Amino acid sequence: MFKRKWSALPADPEFPSDLKGLGYFINKDDEIRSIENEDNYFNFFISRNMRVCDRQRFAMNQAIQDEIHARLLDLGLRKLFLPASPGVASQPKLPIFASADIAPKSRVVLIFGETHQDLGVLAHRVLGRVGGIDKGSLVSVVRALGRKRCSPFDDAAPGIILANMGELLWWPRGGRTLSRSAFAWAPMRSAAHAGNYVDPTLNRVPGNETPAAHVKYIFENIVPMFVNPSAGLDVIALGDGAEVVQSYLNCDRVWELVGGRLNAFASVGGQFPYQDITCDGLRKFMRDRARAYVPSTEPLGLILAGPLGNPHTTTFTSLGCPVFSAGEPQHVETLFIACYPTVLDWLQEVADTLPENRPYRNAVFTVVYSDAVDGSNDWTDWTGDNGDDATGETENHEEDNASTGASAGELKIVTRDNVLEIGIIDGEEPTQKEVGEVEQIGGEQKQYVLRPKRRGSDGRDPEVGKD
Repeated sequence: MFKRKWSALPADPEFPSDLKGLGYFINKDDEIRSIENEDNYFNFFISRNMRVCDRQRFAMNQAIQDEIHARLLDLGLRKLFLPASPGVASQPKLPIFASADIAPKSRVVLIFGETHQDLGVLAHRVLGRVGGIDKGSLVSVVRALGRKRCSPFDDAAPGIILANMGELLWWPRGGRTLSRSAFAWAPMRSAAHAGNYVDPTLNRVPGNETPAAHVKYIFENIVPMFVNPSAGLDVIALGDGAEVVQSYLNCDRVWELVGGRLNAFASVGGQFPYQDITCDGLRKFMRDRARAYVPSTEPLGLILAGPLGNPHTTTFTSLGCPVFSAGEPQHVETLFIACYPTVLDWLQEVADTLPENRPYRNAVFTVVYSDAVDGSNDWTDWTGDNGDDATGETENHEEDNASTGASAGELKIVTRDNVLEIGIIDGEEPTQKEVGEVEQIGGEQKQYVLRPKRRGSDGRDPEVGKD
């Protein structure tokens, strides 16, 4: 009998979690490039062993996030740890970002990201490729908010809170929280292990176990603790994070608690159906002071639907608020990158509403958008070939021939008396061997009737073996 020791298992790959150690640097365009060849971006496939690739990805993501967090701190944010109460340093803590001077702000912008992204990250496909770190993260958004104002009577920049919707799993060895994918890529005892086990007690942060619990904690603990009681709240929610936020607000008790503080709500890539809104206060708020931005090939800011949706498009648009194109046709994670200037401008428009015109209400939009219709693919009124009825009967065969527009060498197929007919214009006649019985029915354009080959009582082809 053989005995294999744990120490004999292959070691899990290790990589340094800094850009230089990984062989990369940030160039003048704010893009991550290879030190060996500045023309190359990050190379994920460094091995045929996917565990090796994932471990390198884990280290790269940590290095990128460290750079993002350093830039956010430079922009005047500070890192808070939840639960926001004194405790042992080794206990699970969830980081978020908030403005260092948030207490006196008369307007605060809450940003809830997607439930699979790291804190501060918008899209790794932009962070590690064309666009760079600022563009692919919330750094660009925070910088833009720094140029806005709280209201016409308060020129100070609004306060900011960046929620952490994705990194909800505590990693004891690293002393930090990770997203679900990062937790799977974290170091294991060996490369042969099946994965990292999530212990519901050890690997969860109290009060922030799920995205829904985290949203509740932000509104019911962080906002009352750090935000001025008279300050208004602008909410931006991205992707599935928007659905989590709306689910939380879709409750009469919750709406009585926080609904009166909300100035506006921007859903970027969310798909929470209007039919699922049961709270009357939220339904009215969505109609009057919310907007949705969805993937579309249309120009940024084009109105696609009203609050009840648009019946002239196959895109789901029944979101309970006006729906606009985000200017990005495909990836939800890149929607906010494309449309955040428009979103922030609208939030500023709401904040600049004069007291005599409050509360703000969305304008009444005239929606003219509809999906393009390709008439060539419309089969709804099809009754037969060239307008014939379903039996394929035809009165004037010469007109049929002319209507086909067939040219030399082309095939013409019609039905007559439930018999398939084929015509080869100025071409060679089909042979009996190819199509079975062929009966010429005349005409200058050589039409033929095709029938199945005759078979004997035993099912065999009588022509076979005659030679």
